[in-house]
Amino acid sequence: MENNIPKIVVITPVKNEAWILDRFLAVTSQFADYIIIADQNSTDGSQEICKKYPKVILIENKSEKFNEAERQLLLIRTARDLIPEHKILLALDADEILAANATKTQSWQTMLNAKPGTVVYFEKPDLFVTTNQCIRTGILTPLAYVDDGAEHKPQSIHSVRIPVPEYATRLHIHDVKILHYAVTRLDAHASKIRMYSVIENVLGVGNPIARRSRYSSKQDYLKLGKVETSVHEWFGDWEAQGIDMQTITKQKYYHYDFEVLRYFNKYGVSRFWTEDIWKFDWESCRQYAKSQNMSDIPDYQISKPSLVTSTTLDILSQLYSHTAANLRAFLK
Repeated sequence: MENNIPKIVVITPVKNEAWILDRFLAVTSQFADYIIIADQNSTDGSQEICKKYPKVILIENKSEKFNEAERQLLLIRTARDLIPEHKILLALDADEILAANATKTQSWQTMLNAKPGTVVYFEKPDLFVTTNQCIRTGILTPLAYVDDGAEHKPQSIHSVRIPVPEYATRLHIHDVKILHYAVTRLDAHASKIRMYSVIENVLGVGNPIARRSRYSSKQDYLKLGKVETSVHEWFGDWEAQGIDMQTITKQKYYHYDFEVLRYFNKYGVSRFWTEDIWKFDWESCRQYAKSQNMSDIPDYQISKPSLVTSTTLDILSQLYSHTAANLRAFLK
């Protein structure tokens, strides 16, 4: 029956995502009934882009701090308040684009027919350097919830985005792909990794050596999985509608870099000398930020830590990584 077809409500946090936001909204408008965007103080025109799309409900996340829990709860609460009907909450980041053949699959219909209280898992191929190739990990990620009002219990960083109550049915979908554009820009991804390391320092997550291993400046992306040729059908129908699925834009500095500078300004540089972030020229970045009259940027020159300190930490990080790998192998 028509009334039993759930509304597709996409919930997305945004902060300075203009580089891909038109693509995300053009595609998402093809299948979603509502797109709720929580914009967190964007300065790159992201809000103006959102206003071009009729299905977008734009709300403001005025928080000055990084907190995934707060923004997820804001998005879910807004979806439930504004759309009381039977619905599926689909939590996507702006750099995650539904493949063009997804809605034609049997699995998409299975999701639409799933009962409330169902968590839906998808594969996210990582488009790698270009859109012509991807890394496939085989991991399925919980991104959708057939909503029954269950409480969401998020974490402040690296949180599952939707409710996952213990009683929920798990629906694992293999023929619907979410195309992840994050590592089409390796420099931007490196910038984001540096920011995560700094944020975890502030939040007291883990220890410095573990963070240096997890957020190493020498990421080996090929360890994630096999590099394969991207599937034409992932892009075809969207491109036939005039949506640009290929262009990748890069910048000299990214907003993640400026966020790190603001952490330096608030907590002091010395707090972060144990993080693996010092192969980046922070002083040049600081000078650029000051030339753009950005707020909360340090007034003092930023110097790298001493060679001895950095080298010692690199050695400890490698030892930690090898020890952790050996322990995981032993426990298998």
